Amino acid sequence: MSDGDAPVGSNLGQLIKQLDAIEFRTDRDLYNYARILRAIGFELYMRIGMDADMVTAILSQYKGKWWTFGAQSKIRAKLVGGHLKAGATAAKVLGLSGVKMYASFVKHFIKPEQEAEAEARKGKGAKKPGFSIGDKPSGGAGRPGEAGRAA
Repeated sequence: MSDGDAPVGSNLGQLIKQLDAIEFRTDRDLYNYARILRAIGFELYMRIGMDADMVTAILSQYKGKWWTFGAQSKIRAKLVGGHLKAGATAAKVLGLSGVKMYASFVKHFIKPEQEAEAEARKGKGAKKPGFSIGDKPSGGAGRPGEAGRAA
């Protein structure tokens, strides 16, 4: 899937298919992988978080023992829903791991390449001894009209 920026949908099944179709061949593939993984993490975080609230609300309505006035059910419902909340947080971390992976790739691979290229460009303008074509001769006697030198 090296065809640039493919649109990232909000359907979880479609996102997983897009993630599965990626082959790591270019840096763009890593970027798309990070984008899709972030979208999957966000989608799961939202869904599981809402489901946790729903489960907690449904279970807290359970009557339970008459002498606890439903307080025991509410406490137990929060314990049950808390597990889903922890899963939602894990999904959030999953999405964040894709973003961190790409940032680390940029830091450890792209930045050094850019710095090396800038350093190489900087060195090209320096005076180097040796043969040159089209430049003014360096201090040597040349014939008039050669290399831009006037008589």
